[in-house]
Amino acid sequence: MNIILVCTGNFQDYILTNVRQLIRLNHESIYVITNEHFFKNFDEYKNKIKLISCESLHDRYQYETKTQMDKNFRNGFWLLTSCRFFYIYAFMASTQMTNVIHLENDVPIYYNCNILLDKLEKTKMYLPFDAYNRTIASIVYIPNHIVFGNILDKYDFYKNDMENFVSIKRQLPHLINHFPICIPNVQFSQEQHYVCKNFETFNCIFDAAAIGQYIGGVDPRNIQGDSTGFINETCVIKYNNYPIKWVEQEMNNEKIKRPFILIDGNTIPIFNLHIHSKNLQKFI
Repeated sequence: MNIILVCTGNFQDYILTNVRQLIRLNHESIYVITNEHFFKNFDEYKNKIKLISCESLHDRYQYETKTQMDKNFRNGFWLLTSCRFFYIYAFMASTQMTNVIHLENDVPIYYNCNILLDKLEKTKMYLPFDAYNRTIASIVYIPNHIVFGNILDKYDFYKNDMENFVSIKRQLPHLINHFPICIPNVQFSQEQHYVCKNFETFNCIFDAAAIGQYIGGVDPRNIQGDSTGFINETCVIKYNNYPIKWVEQEMNNEKIKRPFILIDGNTIPIFNLHIHSKNLQKFI
């Protein structure tokens, strides 16, 4: 499995913690798409990762020119949040790369992504939905640039990524699939069952945002002070209803702590966490 991170416009130092965790989990194909002047920030890992200059990539969609997203908020936050997908597409198309996991920079994982390979349909993009009308691209599987290009052909330059992939799924349901965010329950509503799709395939859950927000708080730019225990208002699964514990396990002759959620007597592995507070080191 190939791992792609994107860090453009503003350097996010917590990406280095994410890279360190990926290396620790024995990922051997890690790519970081970033600005050339940020290359020096990755010197510690230059023998373990491959740096790709975003300036060298050709965006045939011309996203930065066409987008109607706010280009000023937080030094281009909304612009850069969607722009990453067009850089990823350009890189995948130029290299014919397949089987990509893209992580947001504040999203550490706790397992090697190769364990997902035989569970994924190679004709679909996967990402977690936390409601009917929202998906959060914290962790994304992209099978190849052809599938991804068919999806991006439908991208609406007036919408953000959370809205776009929901809309595109409705237009192209055969191209977008779910990473489940919870285990199904007979008492769940239809919408809650919707966000649990494919649990039986993966036997683990993926954090869109709400677990990391609950155990680690939100971005301090949103809420000042300690916001641990935050309950995401949009996510239809309320994780404050379930205990979350860390279990120490053996991995390659060392110990690693991994998160699990306890639901109705089931101990469910959590594949990734979205550490919205950006304090990744606390959860490694």
